[in-house]
Amino acid sequence: MNWKLKDILMVAVVGVIFALVFYGANYLGTALTAVLTPFGYGPLGYQLIYGLWFMAATFATYIIQKKGVGIVAEMLAAVVETVLGGMFGPMTLVNGFIQGFGCEFGFMITGYKFFNLFTLVLSSITCAVISFIPETFFYGYLAYGGQMMLIMLICRIISSIIFTGIIVKIICDGLAKAGVLKGYALGMKQKMKEAK
Repeated sequence: MNWKLKDILMVAVVGVIFALVFYGANYLGTALTAVLTPFGYGPLGYQLIYGLWFMAATFATYIIQKKGVGIVAEMLAAVVETVLGGMFGPMTLVNGFIQGFGCEFGFMITGYKFFNLFTLVLSSITCAVISFIPETFFYGYLAYGGQMMLIMLICRIISSIIFTGIIVKIICDGLAKAGVLKGYALGMKQKMKEAK
């Protein structure tokens, strides 16, 4: 995998930071579900912010730009969230692996040759779709019926594009421009841009 110590440290930092984000997002999703339930849209509560749970994978991958980073970052975040007492318990680990793979799949499609907004959005979409399939059975989505499931999937994809694609790119590019990521692939590309 050709990882360096700095890569491992970055993945560790990203995993811990996003574990805290994920932990808080659990409560936000519950609150949104409670607000939407009287209107018949309770199942959309979590879907509207689902992209938050995929961010660790694309964030770390976009910075380091190596194979396997997405799965490791997402799994580490899932482990820390579980240790913190996340409300989904050990199931978080299963979801972490699936989500990490889903995000990684988007970069796999392009052969890990491109790290830009297109691949981040592609990764966001593959993660949303790949994670939705097993969760249909894990969380009983079939009980909602076909129309609601379609709306849920669309909301998840849009949320994923916003959080996992666009917001991740804005934050990472900002960090690169600030010079925080000098030793990483994204930081080096930024330095080359500035040198032109």
